[in-house]
Amino acid sequence: MRISNVEKYLFHFGSKKTFKKMFDKCAYSGEGFAPYDTRTIEHIIPVVKGGENEFSNYLVVRRSWNMDRSDKPLDEFIKENPEVQENIITAVNSKEGQIIEGINWSEEVKKTLLKAIGYNIFD
Repeated sequence: MRISNVEKYLFHFGSKKTFKKMFDKCAYSGEGFAPYDTRTIEHIIPVVKGGENEFSNYLVVRRSWNMDRSDKPLDEFIKENPEVQENIITAVNSKEGQIIEGINWSEEVKKTLLKAIGYNIFD
């Protein structure tokens, strides 16, 4: 049975909604989400800069933080907002060993973060 691109998209979209609900804190601010907050998928490496639409390239952040960063490189954004680095570490470590669509999310995200920032923030 062949799966159409539309079916793949709808599956991934549904999985993204579930993924967002897995997080109770913004990966950038470290603050909990209130019921009215909009949780957004943030690409570690922006798609316009070669990033993939894959779970290994996703963090969950408040819409305001997502808009503030826009497509700025993550290392530059961290330099402007130093607290973000520690909050990302906490967010990723909180899901240690979590399997999402067949991948160990925290381990794969660590690889993407290393690629995006250029140094290992988990040492």
